[in-house]
Amino acid sequence: MRVAIFTDNFREDMGGGTRIVIDLARGLRDRGHEVLVITGQFLDGAAKEFDVLRLPSLRVPFYDKAEMIFPSSSLVKRLKEFRPDIIHYHEPFTAGMLAVMMGKALKRKVVGSIYIDPKHLSQYSIKIDRGSLAKALVGFMNRQSDTTLFISEYQRRTYSRFLSRRKPVRVIYPGVPDMFFGEPGNPKVNRVVTVCRIAPEKNLKFAFKVMARVQREVETEYLLIGDGPERERIERYARRIGLEVRFVGRVKREDLPDIYRSSTLLFLPSKTETFGLVFAEAMASGIPVVALNRGAAAEVIGDGGIVCREDVGEVAEAILRIIKDRRLRVSISKKARRRAELFRMGRFIRDHERVYEEVINI
Repeated sequence: MRVAIFTDNFREDMGGGTRIVIDLARGLRDRGHEVLVITGQFLDGAAKEFDVLRLPSLRVPFYDKAEMIFPSSSLVKRLKEFRPDIIHYHEPFTAGMLAVMMGKALKRKVVGSIYIDPKHLSQYSIKIDRGSLAKALVGFMNRQSDTTLFISEYQRRTYSRFLSRRKPVRVIYPGVPDMFFGEPGNPKVNRVVTVCRIAPEKNLKFAFKVMARVQREVETEYLLIGDGPERERIERYARRIGLEVRFVGRVKREDLPDIYRSSTLLFLPSKTETFGLVFAEAMASGIPVVALNRGAAAEVIGDGGIVCREDVGEVAEAILRIIKDRRLRVSISKKARRRAELFRMGRFIRDHERVYEEVINI
């Protein structure tokens, strides 16, 4: 099967959404499919292993490092040469619009994947929007596509009022690479880790308030893995409240399993996770997760962690229970590993193959 993947961004440093696109492209290729990636100008090492068409693009001023791609004469020529069986766009922005246009021009079926939370988009663009712009845009793209894919039931419900009843909609959970699955570690110290892009939607000020209370109760190392536009501001905030936190910066994905297994638990209080790939990765590595009951967290974590209200005392108490109670920690760890089996990479790729076959045969 020949699959043309349209995405405004195809880089590992853009967070979970782009990581899912890269995983899909790699998985399809490894299963013997031909993959053409149509994306923007700013690439990193992730693109080296793929056939990539780089279109003209502009950096989005209100979202760090993001791009918007634009058409060029090379696009139609390259697609005609490639002769895709399916066109698959990721996110409803300019890449998605170009994908729909090319699908109509070449008479090819179009699948769209949506990763964003509408409130997340409004944080960066129109502050008073409350997500209505994103919902309307996703609804419009759904009506132009042959099938729309979401990454959680929570996300599908979020957009459901704006979707056409005449167009198929599916939920496909993202995949976790096999390297994350294995025996849990045996950390010698209490260590809490947060893995995320350092950005407003990750709710890191709240995380720091919680961890400051935890550290007052019991000696605990706190690691923040990741980077982003809010790093300097959040570093100043940590110093102001007296929190001991090690800013590790970005790490290679293949280093994450060892980081998880050397930690007691993962803590991420984001309020706009439409899936939360780090939740699944941490659980596959055998550590409990503590998160807020917002977004898709409860759906993904299940019994593999503790989901709390956005209350500093309640969340701190959940973390302290896992740190202090070894029996509880071991029990949740086992449940986390079982829960993570739902998110195996092989299942993720096979689910996409089935959708492509269904759409082509409609």
